[in-house]
Amino acid sequence: MASTHLVTGLSSHIAAVTDNPSLPLNTKLFGSFDRIYTDALSDNDRQSLLNRLSSLIPTLRQDPRPATELILNLIRPESYRFSQVLEIQPNVDLIAGLCSPNSDVNLVTLGLLGKACSSSGDAGIIAASPETVAAFVQLWLSTPDTEIATKALEVLSGLLRIDASTAPNGDTNMVGYSSKVYGQGLMWRRVFHDKDTYELFFSICSLTTAGQAGQPSKREKTISQARLLDFTLAFSNFEQINSSQLPDIEKTYGISEGGLLDFAAVHMIDWKDDLLMHASLIDFFTKLLHGNSDPMMRGSGQKNLDSIEALNFLISRKLHSRTMSYYLETEKHDSMEITYLYPLSAQYISTYASRCSSHLLDSGRQDVDRILERLSMVVSGLPTANWARGDAPRSDLHIISTLPRVVLLNTSSHNPLYSIPVNPPNADALNTLAAIFRGPSKGSSAEVPTDIKHEAAAARALYFLYAKNTSNLWQRVVDIAETVAIKENSLAAINLIDAVLGSYWEPLPERHDENEGNLYFLPTTAELDHRVPHRGGPLAASGALAILTGPGQTTVIPYLLKPAQTYGLGDTQSAAYAIAVAKHQTVAHLVRTFKVQSEIPELQLYLIPWQPIIDELEQCANRGVWGGSSAVGARVGTLDL
Repeated sequence: MASTHLVTGLSSHIAAVTDNPSLPLNTKLFGSFDRIYTDALSDNDRQSLLNRLSSLIPTLRQDPRPATELILNLIRPESYRFSQVLEIQPNVDLIAGLCSPNSDVNLVTLGLLGKACSSSGDAGIIAASPETVAAFVQLWLSTPDTEIATKALEVLSGLLRIDASTAPNGDTNMVGYSSKVYGQGLMWRRVFHDKDTYELFFSICSLTTAGQAGQPSKREKTISQARLLDFTLAFSNFEQINSSQLPDIEKTYGISEGGLLDFAAVHMIDWKDDLLMHASLIDFFTKLLHGNSDPMMRGSGQKNLDSIEALNFLISRKLHSRTMSYYLETEKHDSMEITYLYPLSAQYISTYASRCSSHLLDSGRQDVDRILERLSMVVSGLPTANWARGDAPRSDLHIISTLPRVVLLNTSSHNPLYSIPVNPPNADALNTLAAIFRGPSKGSSAEVPTDIKHEAAAARALYFLYAKNTSNLWQRVVDIAETVAIKENSLAAINLIDAVLGSYWEPLPERHDENEGNLYFLPTTAELDHRVPHRGGPLAASGALAILTGPGQTTVIPYLLKPAQTYGLGDTQSAAYAIAVAKHQTVAHLVRTFKVQSEIPELQLYLIPWQPIIDELEQCANRGVWGGSSAVGARVGTLDL
């Protein structure tokens, strides 16, 4: 237990300063009560100190930080509940604390309110005070202090999460959600249905009120606008943010349909004259399209934002085409806009391609052809010197890696994939190839969806087509991997090797589906065989077999079996170790892949001749990061291929 003498001394000092505010706070005495010490306090001593501090704070005419930091330490334990906050005497004036001009008082008030985030009943108590919630929202949107704004959003998130009235999509396993506890939605109703609170979102963030009495300046409003954008993403209950809540308020700010989302996305920001806020807005559209990934709202009891719903909203407001135009129609915009918005527009298109691929494929060829035309122009037109010095078009490469692979198989013009070079070495180019050839993620379900299987089959076809169009592919990749001095390139080359060796591929269809009406379809096995001439049996069914039975057998396999390179001390040693670890992980990954494939009847026959090399790879993996085999060339060379 904490020293009674020290507690008594601090209590007496607090009482003296309360009676005579001109006395300075004894910062050394306050500093004695650090987190470890306050954790050891008895409940009675803890509450007694909080009572005295509650009397002290309103009387202070000096820096309150020693006192506020002590309060935060005293209430920090999870066992300290909001019900105990309510028992502090004299009662804590939460509204005054939120409205205080002192940032330390704001933070301690938010800390006290945060204790209500663990109980829906406690959140309901907060919701029962409209003045408190309004002051809360006012502080969050208006404060110039980033720390306060971050903490305010954290607490507001917690209150809304615990107050949710329903389970999130029926999922009782989401983080932060308890199937035994439901809120009554009181906090949600207070925030979205209370006139005084709901109007704050609009009045503080709208540029139409800039310069009015009590309103922030236009510059200050842009900060509030960014916070509201974050809020609409964190609380991605699409129905709540996209539907009208209080029409009279919304119409005042130019919204004839929709709600808070319409205000934030369409009306709030002066995107034509404020380039930086326009950039923030495009980033917002991208995150909106991606869907809710904010961990604060997992388990909120609110429906996660569906990407298709978000896309439909963006299309209906003509925001989708406007955003893509900064990538697809650069000639229509000035150079300054393109400098800032081109990469953001590219990121938006990447998200659209990955999250709404079905919509992209079903929307006709116009958008797809425009995207492919832009990609081909940029990637094929980049000088070799740019690739060599690492100046790659990253935004464009990212789009290529996120496009549905069947699109790259059905391009009527030049395929941008074939313009991605292996030589000169470039890490971004190699990582893009790795992302495409690795194939899609199978997910955890036993039954793999058809579209995922199509993507896996397309990944296999694209690998063989790219290898056909790239001479000495694996020799070049191995050369890059062995150039330890250029760490980024070496790791990217190893990543490409690992991607193909551990890829998820599916076979192509034997014939076209007569009922297939899609614009994008897979080639048949015979069609791929015709496009990729080869000797012997069929093209390898897996990436690992493609390496073993193709040119990789005399390049990639010997490289993996060789001991990792090492140099003297210094940065090169650090790079060498990182590369050795990546190489060892690839070897271990390959061994696991072979073990899985050896259980597949269709692949067993192909693996039997390679069992000696597979055994050698396993021994190499067991020897650790710096392990390897010194008889690599002989073992590979003597196999009857």
